Amino acid sequence: MTPSHPISSPCLALNGETSSAARSDHAHQTWPHRLLWAAALTALFALRLFFGLSSNLFSEDQTQIFLSGLIYYATGAWPYYGPDVTLTKTQVPGALQGLVVGLPLKVVAVPEAPYVFVNLLSMVCLCLFAWYLSQRLRDVPRWLIFGWLLTLPWTLEYSTNIMNTSYVLPASLVFFIAFLEAWPSLSLGHLSPAAAHFLMGFTVAWIVQFHMSGAILLAFVAAALVWQGREGVHRLAAAAGAFLAGGLTSGSLILPTLWTYGLSSGGGGIGQNLQVQWRSPWILLKTVARILSFPSLEVGNFLGAGADRVVFVERHWLLVPFLVVVTLVGFAQPVWMAATWFRRRSDIPGWSQIRWLLASTIALVYSSYYLVAQKTEARAYYLMAPVAFTYAAYCWTFLDSRRWRLIAAVTMATNICFQVGVAWTRQDHSLYSNREVVAAAITLKQPDVFGHRRYFVKGVAPELIVPIEKVAHAAEDVEVRRASWSRQSFGVSHWSIAVRNRSAYAAYRDPVYEATYLDIAGRVVAVQSDRVELVLQPGDSREVEFEDGRVPSTAVQARFRFVAVEPLRALVAKRSAK
Repeated sequence: MTPSHPISSPCLALNGETSSAARSDHAHQTWPHRLLWAAALTALFALRLFFGLSSNLFSEDQTQIFLSGLIYYATGAWPYYGPDVTLTKTQVPGALQGLVVGLPLKVVAVPEAPYVFVNLLSMVCLCLFAWYLSQRLRDVPRWLIFGWLLTLPWTLEYSTNIMNTSYVLPASLVFFIAFLEAWPSLSLGHLSPAAAHFLMGFTVAWIVQFHMSGAILLAFVAAALVWQGREGVHRLAAAAGAFLAGGLTSGSLILPTLWTYGLSSGGGGIGQNLQVQWRSPWILLKTVARILSFPSLEVGNFLGAGADRVVFVERHWLLVPFLVVVTLVGFAQPVWMAATWFRRRSDIPGWSQIRWLLASTIALVYSSYYLVAQKTEARAYYLMAPVAFTYAAYCWTFLDSRRWRLIAAVTMATNICFQVGVAWTRQDHSLYSNREVVAAAITLKQPDVFGHRRYFVKGVAPELIVPIEKVAHAAEDVEVRRASWSRQSFGVSHWSIAVRNRSAYAAYRDPVYEATYLDIAGRVVAVQSDRVELVLQPGDSREVEFEDGRVPSTAVQARFRFVAVEPLRALVAKRSAK
């Protein structure tokens, strides 16, 4: 296969070494190229960091993940458990979640530190995977592979911000490099079998501390070990030993939890999430579409529910032309890749194995849903994205040409412009909407200035867990001074409210509202409830606008009230300084 980036052969001296003139000419050709790459990657890192910092830190899940690290930083208490599983009120055992957020705060005690770390981690692993794909597919331009992976909607949304899934992707990228290297017919020879299995063990034990889906990867490990077993018992024993060594390296962070709470309680109760149940075959088709969406420009999934998408289009009409382009491409890409699967012949080595790797992955994911109680959301098996990335890169080889490269470049630029615009529109809910609260919680080492951990968590001081007995009563302090309701396009309910914290000593966040909708006869036609992402210090007054989803067309009037609100420690130091 002809490399896509041929380098002119230097003139060689008679002794076989490169002459000084040739070395000078070679350096003259390569240094501008390297500087251009360095500048491009730096710009892409800045884009990804900006996108991550614009994400919503004050939503419930991001708050809880950030708190796990903030509590470790502020108290020094070992983070025995990671993410919470709200469906079953259980916790994932292991310290990694708290450490990856808390340790960056120990290095630089500013709210941005964990964002910088997760972006560095994901950027390095994405670039490593892009380099590996470029080694496999030398005819595909590197700028396309790197730029595409680093700016995909999925890799922007779930590898740049403080979410447990953001820490899953880097490990899964390394895992699948190791898996491909452990598979004899696909290996490029970059890793020995022992090194590949060590990395698989390390990354599996890493991922299971962030998401229970990591257990699915054991099927890939088993397949790789079977191949090693065909080479003899000694090769199998060496590979299995390397896998266990890798697993114990990162998995050792689970051992303090098991030692402290015992084998039963130390598991966090995650066994409750295993429930055998029937899944419709229709979900298999959904799984195909969702996995193929990982390497595609799927954007609708990240613009919220139906009502949120309507509001986004109405409020940000300047982004609509970009949205139209990426949406059309986002629909076309998965369809094209699905059709390409049926092409059996290719000049690219490994195409047949990659086809069946994708099919096996889809079947494995679908089968796993027979064993869990969770909904079949794409995010739940995001760790399979590297398989989809690899398959998509192989698909590109079927239409690669000067014309399609130009189309790809224009599409990529359009997507980048759109993603920058999306990030800009999210500032009202980002870290910077209430940075002083987060910064004070870090500086004062008082996590409850920012929030509380959920009521069912273990391994956390009682005062840092949300005080359930005070949540409903605290709503009396948060006064709704004005509430105006209107119906927007497509039946979207819009509220404009003015609120005030009447307390002189307590702060509050995330009041839970109840909106009751009535018809012309005064009959209740709908009751809807949600949180308002809001932080109120003592005496603060705020005006907020938000959407409450769609409501029945018969609704002509509405009532609004707060039913609960989470109390916080007030910024006493700041208030007293005034």
